Amino acid sequence: MKPVVRVLQWLLGIFLGFSLIALVAAALITPLVFNLLWSPPRPNVEAQSSPEPVEPVPNSSSPPPEPTPTPSPPTQPEGRVIYGDGLRLRDRPSREANALGGVAFDEVVTILERSEDGEWLKVRTKENLEGWVLAFGVQEITAESPTPSETPQ
Repeated sequence: MKPVVRVLQWLLGIFLGFSLIALVAAALITPLVFNLLWSPPRPNVEAQSSPEPVEPVPNSSSPPPEPTPTPSPPTQPEGRVIYGDGLRLRDRPSREANALGGVAFDEVVTILERSEDGEWLKVRTKENLEGWVLAFGVQEITAESPTPSETPQ
């Protein structure tokens, strides 16, 4: 066979080999890249409600007890979720903790406590679901904080 034909066959083989390797690599990498472009869907976890305590029926023969004024508990600070994707509500202050649900963007929550390192807040949602969220995603509401309608766009 002529040396020119052998060189052309060799070049064609190299080209086809590299093309095959590139196609396989693209087929493996493409799903990984597209999964990194979009954030995962928010978990849809329903709050588990605890059974309501049953109040005893008062005996009709005894007079009803007089209501005693109870001191109002100290008001707890509130915060608004400012992280655009919302936040995951977790059972303890750790990224590896179980997710209890989610808190939507712009939702108002009651701040119950702050972790020792200040990275986490224990909050209560409107649905009375309690858990830990990352503190950077919650802005504490003060008298001076603008409401969403007052915030310039």
